[in-house]
Amino acid sequence: MFHGARLFRFLLWALCVVFAQPVLAAPALSTNADATHGFAPGGLCTALAPQASQRGRSTAVLAGDPGKWDCTGATWPISGSRSTLVRIDMAGHDPASGDVLATRLTRFEKIWITAIGQDSSTARIAIDHDDLTFSSTRWIMHMPLPRLKGPVSAYVVEVEGARHPGIFSDMSVEPPAGPQAAAIRELVLAALCGLMCMPLVLNFAFYRVLRQRFVLWHALAVFSMLIQTVVTSGLVNRFASLSLMQISLLSSLSIATTIVAAAQFFADLVEPGMLPRYQRRALDALTPWMAFWTVYYLFASGPLLPSVADLYYLAFIPVLAVLLGSMVTAALRGSRTVWFQIIGWAPLIATALSRIASLLGMTEAPLGFMVEQHLSIAFEVIVTSLGAADRFMAIKNQRDHAVAQSKVLENLAERDPLTGLYNRRGFEERYARLTREGYQTMAIIDLDHFKRVNDTMGHATGDAVLRAVALALMPDEDTIAVRLGGEEFLLLMRGEDAPERAERRRTSIPARIANEVPGLDGLVTASMGMVTMTGPTRFATLYSRCDSLLYAAKAAGRNRSMRELSMAEAAAGVPVAIPASGNVISLH
Repeated sequence: MFHGARLFRFLLWALCVVFAQPVLAAPALSTNADATHGFAPGGLCTALAPQASQRGRSTAVLAGDPGKWDCTGATWPISGSRSTLVRIDMAGHDPASGDVLATRLTRFEKIWITAIGQDSSTARIAIDHDDLTFSSTRWIMHMPLPRLKGPVSAYVVEVEGARHPGIFSDMSVEPPAGPQAAAIRELVLAALCGLMCMPLVLNFAFYRVLRQRFVLWHALAVFSMLIQTVVTSGLVNRFASLSLMQISLLSSLSIATTIVAAAQFFADLVEPGMLPRYQRRALDALTPWMAFWTVYYLFASGPLLPSVADLYYLAFIPVLAVLLGSMVTAALRGSRTVWFQIIGWAPLIATALSRIASLLGMTEAPLGFMVEQHLSIAFEVIVTSLGAADRFMAIKNQRDHAVAQSKVLENLAERDPLTGLYNRRGFEERYARLTREGYQTMAIIDLDHFKRVNDTMGHATGDAVLRAVALALMPDEDTIAVRLGGEEFLLLMRGEDAPERAERRRTSIPARIANEVPGLDGLVTASMGMVTMTGPTRFATLYSRCDSLLYAAKAAGRNRSMRELSMAEAAAGVPVAIPASGNVISLH
């Protein structure tokens, strides 16, 4: 096994460096107040809207009073009973005609935007969900801005029913992305999603070969991650016109499904005995856990609104603890497969922890890490797919070995250990199938005076003679050779020339024995009785006819064959046979 622990420690160190960069280097919101009006140029400030009884002051007056605003970037308040105000300082800039208000794609109930000019003029518009447009390359939504004739001093955005503080912290006034830049980003995102589609195809191909449940769980996890990437990257908006609620549902449900499927995939993937029962139960418990918090995040309202985002993100900490704990346990118990999961999940876990820490106040504003999430998901899909393929091959090899062992045991039960030919049991089990496949000629062969060989030369020599007979009978694709017991053998053959081929094998026996077993006192010959079926015939019936002909050959002087001309004649009560020389012999 590769040095997984060393590789894992190095990977964690690298991830800490990479993911710490955007956190440590996150641009601080400017807090240096402009001497002219008390607000930092280009800064964001927040405040809770006045109670209904205190809304006598106009928005313009409120926007010009720095004492009413928090411009530190330390708080992004959400209240279940009051709207949240966001003041975007424009420092007297005149927005371009195409500029829009952009912010993180997050559900809300209602938005009002007020533009305040330097001359204290105002313009206000209300924003409904129908007024939104969604980016096809980012997790953001756009909404129109009210227009003034002169320069704008600030925009005040009132948000009612916000569910995530990112809707405030990510607000900015910007022009829409140019078509060329958007097209390039869409192509990159489409290539990333296409890369994630390949493991889906491989999973279903694997499942056709080896029906293991972990393959289906992995397919579901990959599909959910693909949906998550297509939706949160904005690419879905290039092909479908979805509402804000539909996009939110797809995002939240795909995350929950990914967690559930990944947990079940991991539990079924690792080698037996690598996870204790309590950890398997903990992995199973993630299903109702994620179901509850997903429903809470999507539908909690009223006084619960301030807790929605915090509790939802905190709910992922036990999830990560269960996954990491299970991985550590499996690694300590010597699992090879778990290292693919550790390496594959490390970037995604680091991204999740960074987002949770960011939301809980470790950065000045909640950070999305959406690009990092897309890349981490793609990395996870590729690495865990390699892990699934590795486990698939291990199970396949185990199965193939078991099948091979089973065939060996089956052969031992159905083969004669001395000659390697089928024994009577193995042959009778296949008789019906063989006759349907065209094997119509049966011959019973018995060595002449074989007892004399055993009595004079010993049983070891007798065994050598029997092995030589097996070589002379030459089984092939049209010939089945069987040792019935002692010195008695059976041939079942197909083809119009089967009688002639059987006779050639019988006549070759003396020469083959003489060549294989030198020192015998004389030639060891064989007699044969042979019947060709003209219709379906039971084994016992056909064997009895051949045996009768064999004894007729013995009675006629041995070292010869007797062949029944037709089953019809035998059924008429007149058994007729001919020796190899062609003379007709009656059995009566």
